[in-house]
Amino acid sequence: MIELIIDKQILPAMQRAFPQPAGRAERALNNYVSTLRKMLVASLARGQTPMETKLNAFSLSLHALANQGGQIGKKKVRVHAWRKKNGWALVEPIEIGTNQTGMVSKVKFTDRVTLVWHEPEVNPDTTWVDGLEINNEFLTDTAKANSEIFNLLYPDYEVCVADGRMAEVFDGVDIDVASLKNYIIWLQEEARHFTETKRNHALFQARLVLAVAQHTGGNYYQRKIHSDFGRTYYSGTSVQNVNKELRHAMLGDCWEYDIRSSVVAWKLGYAQDYVAQHYPNKTVDYVFTLSTLYLRNKAALMANVKMPVFGKESDLAEALQEKMLKQAFTALSFGARVSGKAWVNRNGEWQNPSIADIFKRADERERFLADFLVCGFVQEQTMLDNYLYEGVAQHYPDLLKLLYLQTQSGRPSKSKVVAFLYQHEETAVMDIVRGTLAEHGKKVLANIRDAIVVRQRLSADLKHEIELRMQEQTANPNWRLGSEQVQRWHASAKEVKAREAAHRQRIAEEQALTAGYKNQWVKSCVDDDHDE
Repeated sequence: MIELIIDKQILPAMQRAFPQPAGRAERALNNYVSTLRKMLVASLARGQTPMETKLNAFSLSLHALANQGGQIGKKKVRVHAWRKKNGWALVEPIEIGTNQTGMVSKVKFTDRVTLVWHEPEVNPDTTWVDGLEINNEFLTDTAKANSEIFNLLYPDYEVCVADGRMAEVFDGVDIDVASLKNYIIWLQEEARHFTETKRNHALFQARLVLAVAQHTGGNYYQRKIHSDFGRTYYSGTSVQNVNKELRHAMLGDCWEYDIRSSVVAWKLGYAQDYVAQHYPNKTVDYVFTLSTLYLRNKAALMANVKMPVFGKESDLAEALQEKMLKQAFTALSFGARVSGKAWVNRNGEWQNPSIADIFKRADERERFLADFLVCGFVQEQTMLDNYLYEGVAQHYPDLLKLLYLQTQSGRPSKSKVVAFLYQHEETAVMDIVRGTLAEHGKKVLANIRDAIVVRQRLSADLKHEIELRMQEQTANPNWRLGSEQVQRWHASAKEVKAREAAHRQRIAEEQALTAGYKNQWVKSCVDDDHDE
């Protein structure tokens, strides 16, 4: 899939430095490049940070590269060290990782290296696979490449199978291979709304999933990571961290069910107790008017905020305005900062508040944060956040001593404590959803934080039963499931038009060949009819 093309001057330079034994320099070079390539694939499979994407960089251990890259010569010189010393380095560090930070180095290629993706070439000896014309020789090469990628990503696969630990280590996903191929073609030929960097990253993720699915016969394995906050994530490329279009292409025709306004629904589950303690003569709807409106009629709330924020003359499409508002309200419900100032995170990188990432224009951001409905919503969410945090401090003070629930200065973080509580509750609620589906013989295709994906639409009765169990078993009447139909990625319009044009051309050619040609039996048949 990926080839690293190395500066042609490197091998002669190594051969001059290490002439004996013959061929040793070439073998050492090939071993080093192979090691670097494997580390590159593993790094890209884990995913790039926004900074790495911007700088066209990736993460790897330079210490591991030096050790695994081999040695050469009588003095056992490390190939990596020789390259660096003599000006033939293939990678250069942007940021050096250390044991103190627990981070590996961020590196990028030098001008001695060119990264190339290989695509199939069309020739007369081809095979049609689900409407795609594939070179037969490439199919064989692809099978070898797929096997290599699979073994690289899952070196412990055979052991997990033998020990019966597959379900413990991995979540499997059924991949619609034809849909995924169509998505890749669209990315290559028609995608216009991606930057080049994002398009290339999406292509890499799609090809990676396709390689594994082709090797396994349609399955893709996601390695589980259990978070201290209660969620299950996955390392590398997964349904959770790819863009929505790629996720749909991977899964094909299916239905996605998620918890509606999940964070607000969860917090309002504690609103009755809060009101009973602080406002015994008032109702939840009165004290938490805007949070309740957000839960029951989000569209109405958004409509009342949209005009003051964007105005009549905005050049942004209404759909984009609504998307930005939904993202912003979700961020606020998670405790997003209302300040527009950036700060330095634990990795030493400058990070913008999420609201600033959503509203790129400062005037729109300021109008949003100044809107009285937004201010009221933030105030209500803050009241509930304080109530939840105080409850933990009073009843579970040891939780506040956990390092991952503290700020960089060592003080308990209210936002982290609230996120910790929510994500554990989210996991418990989704376990109820998954358990109920299992009882009814329904297979979950994929898990995406507060959502699950199934192949067929759930009946109204089953959906109601799931929601009732969610509400009863957690004593929270606010849980509801939203649904979205997902359709597989069909052949692109450009490809369909090309096929139609080719079909029309073949028909025209056939008609041209037959024009003026008269079968000798036609006249006799006509004559026979006439005689009758």
